[in-house]
Formats: sequence, C-alpha cells, structure tokens
Amino acid sequence: MYYVRDISVKYGERILLDEISFMISSKERIGLIGRNGAGKSTLLKIIAGQARPDDGVLEFPTKTTVGYLRQEFELNETQTVLDETMSCHEEAQDETMSCHEEALILQRQLDLINADLMIREDFESPSYLKMLEELALLTGRLEHFNIASLEIETIKILKGLGFDDIDFGRKVSEFSGGWKMRIELAKLLLRKPDLLMLDEPTNHLDIESIIWLENYLIDYPGTVIVISHDIQFLENVCDRIIEVELGDIIDYKLKYSKFLEEKEKQKTIQIAAFENQQKDIAQKEKTINRFMAKATKTKMAQSMQKQLDKVERIEIPVEITKAMNIRFAEVPRSGRDVV
Repeated sequence: MYYVRDISVKYGERILLDEISFMISSKERIGLIGRNGAGKSTLLKIIAGQARPDDGVLEFPTKTTVGYLRQEFELNETQTVLDETMSCHEEAQDETMSCHEEALILQRQLDLINADLMIREDFESPSYLKMLEELALLTGRLEHFNIASLEIETIKILKGLGFDDIDFGRKVSEFSGGWKMRIELAKLLLRKPDLLMLDEPTNHLDIESIIWLENYLIDYPGTVIVISHDIQFLENVCDRIIEVELGDIIDYKLKYSKFLEEKEKQKTIQIAAFENQQKDIAQKEKTINRFMAKATKTKMAQSMQKQLDKVERIEIPVEITKAMNIRFAEVPRSGRDVV
C-alpha cells in the first residue's frame, strides 16, 4: 500500500491542491485526469519525488522503486539506440541494484579487463597475473546472469515502441524529439519500478505503439499511474480514475466511461440536495424574520437563528464552462502605408 496524506500546494493566494489524501493499492492502474492547470502533473511529480508539497506526506514501503516519465529528459546522444536503452540498468543506485543491473556492471568490468589484456605483453608480471585472477572471478560471477536475455528484452520493448532492427545501431542524435521520448520510455519500462508514473506517454506514439503500450501496462507487474488526454487509452488501461478539480479530487475505482456516469450521477444528487437545503433555509429565514417582528417571539426567533447558523451548508463547486467566449475590441483604423 502507498499512502498520499493531506498534500497541499499553494502558489501565492491560489490553492492548487488542498489537503488531498488517497491510498494506492499494489498493481492498480490509475488514470489521473483534470483540466489543464488543475494540478495533476504537480501531484504526479510529488508522488514521484520530483517536487515537494507545502504540506502533507507520502508513506511508501521501504525500498519502493519509483519511475517517472518526464516531459524533459537527457540522453547520451553519442550512444546507439540499443546501448543507450540498455544503459538504464546502470543508472540505479547500488542499494536498489537488481540482478540485471549487476550483470551489466560486471560485463562492463569484464570488457575493460579484456581490452587491457589485449595490449599487455608483461605476461609474467604480478599485475598481469592479478588481472587474470580478476577475469576469472568476474567470469564466474557473470555465469549466474544471462546478459543475452537483457538484450532480447530491450529489443522487444524497442520494437513494441516502433523501432526497426536497422535503428538499433543508429546514434541517438539522429532521431527526433518524439523518438527520443520513446527511448526514454523504453528505459523506464526496462527498469520495472514498483510505482510507474507516466505523464502523457501517448503524445509521440503512433496507433500500433499505443496498442502495444496498452497491453504492456495491463500486464505490468507493478502499480501504474498515468496522465493522459487519450480517452480510449484511459478506458483500455485504467481500472481507477482520480480527477483533480478545484484543489480537491474525485476518486472512483471504475473504468473511465463508468467514472463519467458516476460523476454525473453524484453531481445530480448534490445539486438536488443543495436546492432542497436552499428551500429549507429560505423558509426558516422567512419564519425567523416574521417572529423577530413580534416582541413575544423574539427569543424563539433568536433560538431558531442559532440552530440555522449551525447547519452545515451544502456547496456546489463553480462549474468549469466548456464553451469559450471571446470578444474582440474594435481596433482603430490603420495607416495607409503599413511598412
């Protein structure tokens, strides 16, 4: 279980997130939605550890690994696509090192020793013999791992994201920003973090790659949180929707289409409750005003007013209008010669 408790974020007087709390279960597929500027990317960055809230805490199990697909990233432009993608295993810290990551590091050490031995001629020297001992030790340790399987898995993911065999040997610098994002996404998927968070992952993907990613995420062994404006992608992948709206969240463990239905249903109920309460308040205020006009019923009116003041008022959030209204002011006539 992962807990998000009382997260608040403010920008000056504007409250972006107002004491938001929710729990994340293992292997959930969560769609994080909301209008632009509502705070969904900020919330995702906080969960990923990329930003700090003004208030609130995150409670994750010890040694939880977190992966976050950012909109800005850095790749080694001189590396080939295959080498740069496989380098993801070396980027994790030692304390969270997986078997795959350790295998790659051992292979790098082995390659360096082999390269050094190729140019050495002091075959009887102590340093040469020591290198042979290290070579034997590394080779023995490496036998416990299967480097080939790492490369096979890397190629499988790259192909799923649209790369061809001919692309694996090309330099990263030869590709556009959209294709570089695919490399970054592949690196993230290969690391298999416990919490995988993706911000608009389908922006630079074609239909085939989106379908492949949907299937991959459905079978992903960890928890997935994704921000997307792709309704079909959300519908196919996510089993829970959290909408960030006016500093708060609307949270239902439902598919996207069912989420919209439930949200509309609850909105109708809330409006009906609000209207009924307003009628009741208006009736009571009318009675209080009538009693206040009579000296014999002043105390009764004051008592009723105190009771009315204690009533918890139902509030309806200000609706976000979907229609855009634009008015252009009349401009003065321009000169005859523009340039």
